[in-house]
Amino acid sequence: MKALIPSLLLALVSITAVFAKGGPPINEACPVDGKKGRLIYRTFGDEGTIIFCSVECMEAYKKNPSAYKVVAK
Repeated sequence: MKALIPSLLLALVSITAVFAKGGPPINEACPVDGKKGRLIYRTFGDEGTIIFCSVECMEAYKKNPSAYKVVAK
């Protein structure tokens, strides 16, 4: 039980950190290739948190964000 408490606290802190900066994601589909986005691949734009399906798509977006259209939920 003693080992479980630190693990739960760490999980809570991690979840809080994910949503603290940019809030919930504004999109569901990756703006680069249209697949389902994953919260671990994200960037923070003026309009909010944008999620991607892979690190490659995230990097492509960061290089040229104007080339991709983010479709809000």
